[in-house]
Amino acid sequence: MTEAESVMWECLRGNQLGFQFRRQHPIYGYIPDFVCLKKRLVVEIDGGYHYIGNQPISDEERTKYLNQYGFEVIRFTNEEVLSNIDNVLTEIKRVMNNKDTIGSNHAPASSPLRGDRGGVIIFSAPSGSGKSTIVNWLMQEHPELKLYFSISCTSRAPRGTEQNGVEYFFLTPDEFRAKIENDEFLEYEEVYEGRFYGTLKAQVERQLEAGQNVVFDVDVKGGINIKKFYGERAMSLFIMPPSVEELRRRLEGRGTDTPEAIENRLAKAEYEMTFAQQFDHIVVNDDLTVAEAETLQLVSDFLNQ
Repeated sequence: MTEAESVMWECLRGNQLGFQFRRQHPIYGYIPDFVCLKKRLVVEIDGGYHYIGNQPISDEERTKYLNQYGFEVIRFTNEEVLSNIDNVLTEIKRVMNNKDTIGSNHAPASSPLRGDRGGVIIFSAPSGSGKSTIVNWLMQEHPELKLYFSISCTSRAPRGTEQNGVEYFFLTPDEFRAKIENDEFLEYEEVYEGRFYGTLKAQVERQLEAGQNVVFDVDVKGGINIKKFYGERAMSLFIMPPSVEELRRRLEGRGTDTPEAIENRLAKAEYEMTFAQQFDHIVVNDDLTVAEAETLQLVSDFLNQ
């Protein structure tokens, strides 16, 4: 470390500002001087060039890239740190106080730096099959798999504390339509007039280049289309309920749907199940523990190829 970095680290280490800072902790393809993951804050001392692989990029480009993932970057010169560290710490505290704390379930920032490209894993299933339960279990209990959802785009306005580039990329309907015209989406849907959701090809590519294994939790047709786009670079899994009768029991057990809605869901499920053979693997979720173990093995084998 430089003298200024040493002085800064003595002030940041050990939760002295109320949150843990890490020194040279990788974030995607970057290794910043200091980072607070909970506050999505990067602190850099002096400028210069930084690298992804062998590609040099400027501080301005690096900041723009990190901003789209919800990170704020603040920089200080060596002279600022060494001449008045109190002013520097006051500025860091001010920025931290104005930023929401991010829970661990948002944590693509904590992924270790990888030199290789990530893979694509696609999950599809009828409603009530337990797909989301299995996907969430994998992501929470097996961080070593480095699984991350792709950040989608939407034409709706942010809600609550949602941030651009964290929960979604927020576009206007016209911006969304322009990207459709330019064939920039891997998949998209117009839920109703003017309300779009979709996944940008470029966003997935950025995450793959950063070594993330990108997870898609999508409907059956979306899953088939994404698999066609990525070919052998992707693995598609269909989570199958043991039977339509068991699916009915699960849907009725939820207590959230009317009898008519349940019948509609069952009819849709029977239709979706006819596409199961178009997926690389079918996992029958009869026993959740067994289905989780089978899915873990399939994902691990694919990523270790």
